[in-house]
Amino acid sequence: MFNKYKLVIVSLGIALLSACGSGGGGGDGSSTPAPVPTDTNIAFQFIPPGYFSNGYKETYQLTGSDTAGGTYTATISVTTLAQTTFNSQPAIPSQSLVNITNTSTGAFVTGTGTSYFSVDSASRMYLGFTDSDGITHTAVSLSVIPQSAKIGDFGTVGTYSGASESTQITWRLTNANNGLANQVISETTTIFGNLEFSEETSYVIDQSGNRKSVTAKIYYDDSGITITLSGNKQ
Repeated sequence: MFNKYKLVIVSLGIALLSACGSGGGGGDGSSTPAPVPTDTNIAFQFIPPGYFSNGYKETYQLTGSDTAGGTYTATISVTTLAQTTFNSQPAIPSQSLVNITNTSTGAFVTGTGTSYFSVDSASRMYLGFTDSDGITHTAVSLSVIPQSAKIGDFGTVGTYSGASESTQITWRLTNANNGLANQVISETTTIFGNLEFSEETSYVIDQSGNRKSVTAKIYYDDSGITITLSGNKQ
């Protein structure tokens, strides 16, 4: 559930190189009912049902843009695989496949990476990941992923190191209105102590932890460009 988009950061950067501007459209003037804030006493399941079962799969269709005027479409697929070993520990792998098209230029990139979780359901932790370049990032420090959380709760997932990069991951739960919550995962990656990029991924979830949609914002420090992608679970 972490690092789905980080896995193809490098490939995304390639698609950015020739980005060009695009126009926007106006609204139709129609009205919608006022949203009702979600009750802050509701405990939301943090992990989707069945997420750690072999064969579990999620797919998202996304669209988005960047702050340089580029526009994008993307498909994200996440599949849970059979138990394996990661960094000498039993682990449950979750493999991500990301396909992105820069619709401003026609450039297409794809990337695959794998996240690894501990097997103990009572104290689940995010052990680390292998990115689309095949680099393994292992934990420097870890926290247990909560089984449930309420709006306003927040915490730390862990800190990870690989190939001179250091990644810190945190989470928080915010109001999404009408009985839903935003599960926000924030990541900051530095290299030799300097910011390389940051990412904020926000899932709209129901009380049972089922995901409805996702929005990802990725900032590249070297270019100053931010990409935003969003869409619904299929």
